[in-house]
Amino acid sequence: MSKQDWLAEVSWAGENVFLGSDTSGHTVVYDSTDDTMRGIGPMRALLTALGACTGMDIVAILKKRKQRLKSLKMMLSGGRPEHGLPKPWTSIHIRYVLAGEGLEKKYVEEAIKDSTDKFCSVGASLSPTAKITHSYEIVS
Repeated sequence: MSKQDWLAEVSWAGENVFLGSDTSGHTVVYDSTDDTMRGIGPMRALLTALGACTGMDIVAILKKRKQRLKSLKMMLSGGRPEHGLPKPWTSIHIRYVLAGEGLEKKYVEEAIKDSTDKFCSVGASLSPTAKITHSYEIVS
């Protein structure tokens, strides 16, 4: 395969630090060392990817519904086995916190459901091993 066929590249930067990049030059720093944490751990990066994926869907869906979203935050937690390897996510919970003028509950619920059930590819990739649940709160 030529370099143009790759979508992502990961390079070792020493110790337990790796640099992940895509073909556009965006970079993520990964580190699995608890004491230095010069980057995000790979398993936590999966959680942030899930949050970003579903968040992008929700922003787009609410925009189509003419909802005036001002902010959106996703807090993610999850469970993994204590023993054995590998230790995949077996449960993930996404807590959505939304703010905006006159956000309608029915549209927020629809956007979250459509993202988590239909559109988010990261969630679809994780769901065979992880039960993904969600909750939300609309704040002023």
